[in-house]
Amino acid sequence: MIEGLFQPIHLVIILAIILIVFGAGKLPEVGGGLGRSITEFRKGVKDGSTPDEPVMPTSKPIVAAKPTESTATFCPTCGAKVAPDARFCANCGAQQAA
Repeated sequence: MIEGLFQPIHLVIILAIILIVFGAGKLPEVGGGLGRSITEFRKGVKDGSTPDEPVMPTSKPIVAAKPTESTATFCPTCGAKVAPDARFCANCGAQQAA
């Protein structure tokens, strides 16, 4: 089925249809846009990222502190639960009362 698709007469017919649809004046713009998109695609594949997505540095995952007892207190600054033996709030970093 695809064997005879790229015969010279078929390519001429496809090019004629493209010329009719876009017109002679738009073909350089279409070709230039296609070339720029291919270049950006190759850069994206090579870098592993796209220009729209900033590359985030890898860091350690944030792990919430597990309260050792069920008597967790609350931070007076942000209101988050804080373990009773914690000196600082894990959410905002405020020092906790002794």
